[in-house]
Amino acid sequence: MQRHTLRDRIVTGSFTLPVMAVLTLLVWVIPNPEDIMRWVGLGVTLLTAYAIMELNNRNSLLRIRSRLMSTTYLMLMAICPMLHGWSEEMIPGLCLIMSYGVLFASYQQVRPQGYAFHAFLLISLGSLFFPPLLLCGVAYFVSMIFQLRTFTWRSFTAALLGAAVPYWGYAAYAIWQNHLDTAFLYLTDWFHPALPDYSRLPLPMLVTCGTVLLFSLLAFVHFFHTAYNDKIRTRMYFYVITTQEVLLAAGMLLLPDHATQTLRLLIINSSLLIAHYYALGRGRFFGGWFNVSLLLLIALGVYNLLFPVG
Repeated sequence: MQRHTLRDRIVTGSFTLPVMAVLTLLVWVIPNPEDIMRWVGLGVTLLTAYAIMELNNRNSLLRIRSRLMSTTYLMLMAICPMLHGWSEEMIPGLCLIMSYGVLFASYQQVRPQGYAFHAFLLISLGSLFFPPLLLCGVAYFVSMIFQLRTFTWRSFTAALLGAAVPYWGYAAYAIWQNHLDTAFLYLTDWFHPALPDYSRLPLPMLVTCGTVLLFSLLAFVHFFHTAYNDKIRTRMYFYVITTQEVLLAAGMLLLPDHATQTLRLLIINSSLLIAHYYALGRGRFFGGWFNVSLLLLIALGVYNLLFPVG
């Protein structure tokens, strides 16, 4: 008789995601239920979780029926109260996960230019709020060549047009507001490289970023160790995700002054890998490790609540 462990019930349970959504709601709004911006931030977070669920459903990223990807994302967001208020920094993450859905749909398509246009349109839209996100678009070209097999001169041109449209729109708005001369000055701040200074980060932020990076690294290694178990199409999708994971992890290490933004993006991307790790990992003691990991994340959430940033 098969023994159903806590991990099995969480990974395959139909109530896992609804329960996590309710817990996220409680943790999110109880500290200040009258703060409208917290409710807006919660709404965007739930929308992002839905986008992750759709990405998994449409592309079968997990070999089993599970909603662990969205659940993992909600849990990581729930234990990070420094990310709960509404901010424009939430937009790039939503754009990133939506661009995955469009880009994955282009896999081995004969005419991928429409998909390329919309994928880069979304990345470029997010980069208006976080310019380094454009580097993810550069990495998309590599994925289009080697993993998705969709790189042609037409798709390349379509991608460039898609990336340009948001900036054309912003320039048109600036002309209408009569401040085109200053509209793009904020971009110059990103062309002054400086050595990262981690001493300016609060300890809770350092602990949180380190924990997310640790679990991401474990999931990263696990995927490449067991990638042969996935279908070729799924493997190619995860190669795209892991490429972005390297970029986002590097961004977190190199841009500590923008830790909240890079943490938001890394949580979204890492949720896909971490869910793959805990849903499909095997081993004699893996169930116990799952329980320990769950306790560690809960402890991190309690720590962040007791010692809030700011």
